[in-house]
Amino acid sequence: MSLQSVVQRLRSALRPGGSLAERAVTGGVWVALTNIIDRALQLGMVLLVARLIGPDSYGVMALALVVMSALTKLSRLGIDAALIQREEADVDAYLDTAWVMQNARSLLIAAVLFALAPIVASPLVFDEPQLTGVLRVLALSPVLSGLQNPALLYLKKDLRFDKQFVYTLSGTVFYVTVAVGYAFATRSVWALVFGLVASDAARLVVSYLIVDYRPWPRFDLDHARELFGYGKWIFASGIVLFLIMEGDDAFVGWYLGTAVVGLYQLAYRVSNAPATEVTQTISSVVFPTYAKLQSEDRRLRDGFYKTVQLTTFVSFPVAVGIAAIAPTFVDAFLTEEWGPMVPMIQLLAAWGLLRSLGATTGPLFQAVGRPDFATKIQFGKLVVIAVFIYPATAAYGAVGTALVIVGNSLLFSEPVSSYLAVQVVDGSYAELLRLLAYPALASAVMGGAVLALRESLVVGSAVLELVVLVVAGVAVYAALVLGLERYSGYDSVSLCRRMVETVVS
Repeated sequence: MSLQSVVQRLRSALRPGGSLAERAVTGGVWVALTNIIDRALQLGMVLLVARLIGPDSYGVMALALVVMSALTKLSRLGIDAALIQREEADVDAYLDTAWVMQNARSLLIAAVLFALAPIVASPLVFDEPQLTGVLRVLALSPVLSGLQNPALLYLKKDLRFDKQFVYTLSGTVFYVTVAVGYAFATRSVWALVFGLVASDAARLVVSYLIVDYRPWPRFDLDHARELFGYGKWIFASGIVLFLIMEGDDAFVGWYLGTAVVGLYQLAYRVSNAPATEVTQTISSVVFPTYAKLQSEDRRLRDGFYKTVQLTTFVSFPVAVGIAAIAPTFVDAFLTEEWGPMVPMIQLLAAWGLLRSLGATTGPLFQAVGRPDFATKIQFGKLVVIAVFIYPATAAYGAVGTALVIVGNSLLFSEPVSSYLAVQVVDGSYAELLRLLAYPALASAVMGGAVLALRESLVVGSAVLELVVLVVAGVAVYAALVLGLERYSGYDSVSLCRRMVETVVS
């Protein structure tokens, strides 16, 4: 087979079209490519910049992102989700109103961010003087994001993730280029600040190049009410979600200081990166797909179980593997001052595993018109965190914070959300547990094998040791899964093969 024919086949495989199932599979491939490349570039950039600027400076950016995230999530309107969820294909009539609402929100966020910067930087909150300037420059970010083309939502609604690939990677390339270049020049937190602003500027331009629609400042009150009627649960969920996802960062920064929050947030990024890619891939593809199947009970149920199967097939071994190789990873890519984050990585890897499972339920609840389920579960998580985070952090530091986050998901949120999801699709909880048992068993055995090898392995380079451990882990997990597939009803490898065949054909 010639190179030209291979390229032609790849182009054909990645061209959206055909049935809903084929578009969903092809969309999944594009989302996976986008997330893998995007996160690999960002993670590589973050590790390099963190090595150059150290935990203290990295912690300043971590706190700034917490503040930005607070304003962003606390004002989330859920407009895109409301329009993607609608069954009609054409939602152009709503886009100008959505754009006006989006820009009004963005300008408000920027103004509040600029005004509150000195207060947030003062001893009353984080006691970090650098935050004032950093936050005021970062106020440009929501303004640039608000001006983006509102018709970008069609990329998800129509499963056009090939264009989403171009949009996402354009910003990431600018982020990495600016951040790395500035980090080598100044070794300061401003590398990450200017990189983020450059990323948003690039995506603003690209949003108008890849979508033909041109917004105009028109506002329809009836349309706004209709959008907010669906989005009110997304708005409420955003408030609770911030406190769950970012509240621990804010608490660690306030209670333990800038350097510790730098360790804690980088530990989160390293431990959750692969699981987050699974989460984002599932959420991006599954939500619009579920939305089109919301009135077909059997197909919705089958789609949910297959989603769970594929998600856990990948995320379980990745999370266990990250926990097993964490000390070697830190030795290979960072300096000694980052060593205290190893136990944080190991604990938060378990949270990444649980989050990937939760990624299968959130899109389902939104697609069937029950976003309130996710909001209520998140509120329960918030109560648990609020009760335990202070005593745990006081006793064990940032490791105690991580213990609360993991325990919350393990004992409360994921069991409840999985139970409700099974009820929504009229399925069997026993079937769900069966699907989880196979990758859990194989991953546990694989993790034990990697730990045993790490204890006995003697090589001269941490990077070489890391490569050996990763290869060994992949080999052990692959052998176990193939054995399970041969002697049981577990068929994730076959399911992956069928997906590939669907794309190629």
